[in-house]
Amino acid sequence: MGLTVIAAALGIGIGWANQEERRFERLAAAEIASRLGGEERRVAVNVRPDGLAAARGGLTLAEIKASQFSLQELPLFTEPDRPTDGRIDLLRLELADFRLRGLRVERLVAKIPDCRYDFGLARREKSMRLSRSGEGAGQVEIRAEDLADYIVAKFAEIKSCTVQLRGGWAWIEGYGEFVIVKSNFVVIARVVPDGPRRLALREAKIYFDWRRADPLAAEALLSIMNPVIDLDEDLGLHGAVDVTRVTCTDGLLTAEGVTRIPVKPAPRTTDNP
Repeated sequence: MGLTVIAAALGIGIGWANQEERRFERLAAAEIASRLGGEERRVAVNVRPDGLAAARGGLTLAEIKASQFSLQELPLFTEPDRPTDGRIDLLRLELADFRLRGLRVERLVAKIPDCRYDFGLARREKSMRLSRSGEGAGQVEIRAEDLADYIVAKFAEIKSCTVQLRGGWAWIEGYGEFVIVKSNFVVIARVVPDGPRRLALREAKIYFDWRRADPLAAEALLSIMNPVIDLDEDLGLHGAVDVTRVTCTDGLLTAEGVTRIPVKPAPRTTDNP
């Protein structure tokens, strides 16, 4: 990484420098893959040195692509105690076909500018550790059938359901065993941001066995199902995404917002009884 300039100055040759750059990319990809589950997981890393600044750790681009994996938490965090001598003008993430704590995500794309990393560690061990993250734009796509599976897995009261996403509305139909009733139900609602980290059902129309639910019963069902997704509590994103807009169309829920690489959480401690 950045060895093209050094190699040219020393008369070593561009080919050798490119080989070292590719070696860094392979090792970085292998390190990220080691944090992911799934036998079919695929990870690729691409870096683009910033001319003469590459000798000091300057990158115009660092791109991480991954697919067909599962994970319980993000594979990438910032570690503020690390040096900030390495610079990444743009960090781009492209993740596809993965499961995050049981929720299958069709696609996640994030473009995050102005990041810093530990350049010394990268030179010594060919390992990328971020020390600071900027804020950028991101988008997450979830298919209707995957949202249905997630709802059944999350809410014990809901035994089965299907989801349709069209025209800005979510149509959730299924069978539930609630305190107030055991019944087939339909919820027709908009999915909207409820604060920056939660998605909730709003403007809802609710039916039990195709009869409009009375206000008390409707409120009770919504209190169970909201929030539909809590990005931090349910998915463990640790503040990586602030949602500003949600659309539901053509069988796809798309959430857009501000993205960042969050600070690495402190290890959990357990008290002895």
